[in-house]
Amino acid sequence: MTVDFQVLFPQEVIKLNAIHSVFGAPTPTLDIFGQDFSAVDEVLINDRESPDFQVLSRTRLLAQVPDALTLPEVTSVNVVSRKLTVTRRSILRFRVSDTPSKCTGILKLMQLYVKLLLTTPGSDIFDKKLGGGVLTLLGSSFSKAEGGEIVSKFIVASDTVVRQIIAIQGRQPQLPSDERLLAAKVVSAKFSFLQGALLVTVELTSQAGRSATANLVL
Repeated sequence: MTVDFQVLFPQEVIKLNAIHSVFGAPTPTLDIFGQDFSAVDEVLINDRESPDFQVLSRTRLLAQVPDALTLPEVTSVNVVSRKLTVTRRSILRFRVSDTPSKCTGILKLMQLYVKLLLTTPGSDIFDKKLGGGVLTLLGSSFSKAEGGEIVSKFIVASDTVVRQIIAIQGRQPQLPSDERLLAAKVVSAKFSFLQGALLVTVELTSQAGRSATANLVL
C-alpha cells in the first residue's frame, strides 16, 4: 500500500438543533445546542473562527461572535469536530498538522482529486496540460446571470480531472484498488453570490467499491 503526506482533513460538521443569543453577555455570544459536542475543534461564525468557545455539556456550548461582527449580522454557524470523516456532513480543510501524518486509501484518492482540481494547467513543469483550473475559473469576472455557467464549467473541470487521474493511475500497476478512481459524481453544485463562493458536493468511488463525499467551498 502506498502512502502520501496528508494536507487534506475532512472534518465532521456537527448537526445543530438550536441557536440563541445570550442576553446581557459582555461580548456578543451565541448559545448553541447540537447533537454531540464531545470533540469540538472550532466554531465558525459566518465562516470566521470564534475567538472563544466553552463546551457546557455534550449538547450545549457558548461561542463568542468574532470581533467587528454583530449578532444581527450572523447568517451561518458551523461547529466542526476533530473527528475525520468522509461523509455528506464533512467539510474539507487544508492544513499542515503539527504532527505530520500519512494518508492512504480513499482519503489519498480524495486528496489527489482535490489537488488536481485546483491545479492550473501550465503550472506543472512536468505536464503542462495537468489540472482542472478551477481557481482560474473562480478568479474571473462574471455577472449574476452567469452563475449557472460557472457551475457547468466546474462539472467540465471535474470530468477533465477524472480522465487525468485514470490515465495517471493506468501507469501505476501496483496501486491498490482502494486508491484507484472509478468515478466522481457531482452530486450538487451552486454558486452563492452572498458568500461569493461555489458550493459543491462530489462523491468519489474507488475501484474497491468504497465511496467518499467531498464538500467543497471554493
